This record gives sequence, C-alpha cells and structure tokens, in this order.
Amino acid sequence: MISIGIILLIGILIIIDKADRTIFYSLYVPEKEITEFHSHQTFEETKKAYEKNYGNPKWSFPREKSKTIKLYENRLLISRVTSKTLTENQKKEVIEFFNNPENFDFSETTWSLTEAEYIFRFYNEQNEKIGELWLCLENCGMTKSIPFSPNMKFGGISETGKKKILNILNKINK
Repeated sequence: MISIGIILLIGILIIIDKADRTIFYSLYVPEKEITEFHSHQTFEETKKAYEKNYGNPKWSFPREKSKTIKLYENRLLISRVTSKTLTENQKKEVIEFFNNPENFDFSETTWSLTEAEYIFRFYNEQNEKIGELWLCLENCGMTKSIPFSPNMKFGGISETGKKKILNILNKINK
C-alpha cells in the first residue's frame, strides 16, 4: 500500500513538473497582434511587418519592467532546485539580447518546448510572471517567447546570436 502511494506521489510530481516546464493549453493571441503580424498572405509581407516594428516598445519583450529574471535548466524534477536568479547586469544583458533583431533570423524549424535546454522566467514588482522564454540551442537554435516579440523574428537564433547567448549563459552559470 505504501509503495503504491509513493508511486502515485512520484507520478503526480512528474506531471506537475512537466506542466510547469511546457504549455498544455492554447494561448490567447490578441487580435491586434494577429492583424499586425500573422494575417499576411506572403512571407515578404510578414517579414516587412516584423521589420517595421523592430524596437517598438509596444512589442518589446517582456512588455513591462522585470524586477526578477530566473534561469531554469529544463530538467525533470530538478529545474526549480537548480534555478538561478540573475543579477542586475545579467538581467540587462538578457533583455537587450532578446530585444535585438540582429541576434535572430527568420529561420523556422519544427521543435518541441521539451527540447529546450533552458527556460527564462520574467517577474514584475508584484512577483507575477510577465514573460517566459524557452531556449533550444543544441539541436535547433530556436526560442519561443510569451509574450511574442517581432524582435525575435520567428524565433531562430542567428550565428551571431548563438555566440552571444552562449557567452551570457556562461557568465550566469559561473
């Protein structure tokens, strides 16, 4: 009986942890975002809409000032225990990185959030989560952010961006 309870507890912990590190629901996309970025007929029209909004504070990531940023390794059951809270300098560097279109390209691949090695979480003054970003470096060179930002194009990291983000991660993980 005790072993069944332990197995159930471990199963529940795994489900909760998995739900915390991915998205199991459909996201609400504001109509303004759909109209501005996602309703174009051609790739060129979409690309122009993104480029027109580079640096626009309305679409910056994560949309409001972050008091705290935490970096999680996307690992089963230990990500919360091994998380790191970024310093002010690290926060500035991370936000600048994700809002600089030069760090991204328009490549697009099929990948799953479970493939991401890292998850960044952004919190405001009230300690409410205001942004989340999954970072897959090893196998795909992609990001997925909530909220969306045209500065990250389709989420593909450019060669320049890969070098920069690896440098940032090395500083954080020291």
